Amino acid sequence: MDFDKCNALKAELADQPEPQVVPIGRFFDGNDDLGSIGCNLMDHPGVERFREVLTDLLDRPDVEAVYALISELDPGEDAWPFTDTVAVVGSIPAAELQNVVAPLQPDEVGTGDEFGAPESIKQKHNAPVLVAWWD
Repeated sequence: MDFDKCNALKAELADQPEPQVVPIGRFFDGNDDLGSIGCNLMDHPGVERFREVLTDLLDRPDVEAVYALISELDPGEDAWPFTDTVAVVGSIPAAELQNVVAPLQPDEVGTGDEFGAPESIKQKHNAPVLVAWWD
């Protein structure tokens, strides 16, 4: 883990109202902490696999943005901020998103309205928001 990047991210997010939101590329920059995402999975695919699947979404024409919604900003000195929810903005159908993120074993994929996507995302984009959530 890049502790300088981790501390910089924590400081940056501390200035945001809750729930803090970070672009997915920024969330993974310097992050190799298995506890930062999908930590309850019995067979964790690894942070690199999460990074690959979620950042690859940005290459799709039906995806405008992908964000990590921070659930716990500072879970410990040696820990990356924790997320259990990823918001995907765009016209990608929910069933297609479910297929794409299936290797990451989310517990649910649904609409931003069902999962309470932050207003900051809705205000920034004029597109539907879907959410992938890990329990």
